[in-house]
Amino acid sequence: MASGEAHLDDLFEDYFRSYALAFDAFDAERIASYFHCPCMMVNANAVASFDTREAILRNMEGILRHHEGEGYDHARVGEFRVDRQAENLVTASLRWRVYKSDGSILWDWINSYNLVDYGDGWKILVSTSH
Repeated sequence: MASGEAHLDDLFEDYFRSYALAFDAFDAERIASYFHCPCMMVNANAVASFDTREAILRNMEGILRHHEGEGYDHARVGEFRVDRQAENLVTASLRWRVYKSDGSILWDWINSYNLVDYGDGWKILVSTSH
């Protein structure tokens, strides 16, 4: 945590822990509520954009089916950094560790987020997997 703004670090630590709990509960609606509409998801192989709430929800349902098939049990937020870009815009990079029920690590990666707050709370505008 290195934003230089302790309240910002605390806010986003809580935000991403809550986001992880939504995945742990396999709650696609709750996960989708963290995203701005429209939003984008980026990785080394593809860019996906979602222009409707329904499209975001369908994507989250697909992600959860994949996670379940791979043996996802729970996720934990590791090290992270939050940088304020403007009053209502931040970038956050964090390490995710996803575990199976036997305690072994299923996935370990860094993800970066651009988040905005246009008056309805912080929402993910862009999610980039490294």
